[in-house]
Amino acid sequence: MNRRDLIKALAFFGVPYAFRALANPRPVRIGVDVCPYCFMTVVDGRFVAQVVVETGKYYNYDSIECLADHVNGYAAYGPTVRVKPKEWYLADYAASTGRKAVLKDADRMVVVHHPRIRTPMGGGLAAFATKEAALAFIKDHRLKGAKFYTWRAILEEGKKHPWVPPV
Repeated sequence: MNRRDLIKALAFFGVPYAFRALANPRPVRIGVDVCPYCFMTVVDGRFVAQVVVETGKYYNYDSIECLADHVNGYAAYGPTVRVKPKEWYLADYAASTGRKAVLKDADRMVVVHHPRIRTPMGGGLAAFATKEAALAFIKDHRLKGAKFYTWRAILEEGKKHPWVPPV
């Protein structure tokens, strides 16, 4: 095999797999990272959301509603940079704690909305890895009338109105 064939083979087989291996959530520094949407410090790992853009840079959000509104182009407290997500992750409420976020692929999460869920921005969104975990949370917290969403449904609903309540 000559050098040119090797480079073609690596470009075809090696490079796409190498980039797929990088498709994992990045670290979240609770109490240090600042949300690029609302500019609050990320304070509760149970509600963290993360986006990775095409350049590989990542942003940690203090709540799911901040990420959804940012992707949908709303401006919270002044101009913000529009993000073009390559990957997105949500904290699994059941597996996370206030000091540690366990991030999972947003497209595989079940998102629960209820106004009594106390999130950092007050949007009432919490994500779970399974519907069973979400149902257990709803039952434990007596959240009558809670709604289930997929991540894509959150984004679609967010096009009609922002998830972050007005100040």
